[in-house]
Amino acid sequence: MAAVERLELRIAPEDKRLIEEAAAARHQTVSRFVVEALVRRAREVVGERADRSPRPIGGWSFPLPEGWDAPLDDFADWR
Repeated sequence: MAAVERLELRIAPEDKRLIEEAAAARHQTVSRFVVEALVRRAREVVGERADRSPRPIGGWSFPLPEGWDAPLDDFADWR
């Protein structure tokens, strides 16, 4: 069996009932339903953070040339 960790939550009784109803509608355990929902949302949040690029100044932008962020191995070419 894979290693697991425990996460304890405190929620309002009406939220718990709603989650239980939703899990039953999906034929899932409450744990499985909650874990899937939380993981999906966490991936969205982390993806949003990773996708943030600098905003253009003054409302305009331009494409950067391919390889602009590649490391420079030899500075001799810059003379």
